[in-house]
Amino acid sequence: MSTRKQLKYKYLKTKMALSQTVQQLLEINRKRRFFREDPEREHELNEEVRVLNATAEIQARTLRSYQESIRALERA
Repeated sequence: MSTRKQLKYKYLKTKMALSQTVQQLLEINRKRRFFREDPEREHELNEEVRVLNATAEIQARTLRSYQESIRALERA
């Protein structure tokens, strides 16, 4: 497999993973409405959101890196 194809494959996999992470964040935000009275569960959800936000940030940075690498290969 060529370098360009490998990069596109990694780009698509990372894009799918980022989409799943965003969906998980949205699901947690929906759950928050029901657990406002339970401080322990609310704390767990906050911790999960913190981890998912960090994961999404890393995935987004990786995605941008792959985009730049693909553009550089196409220009060459």
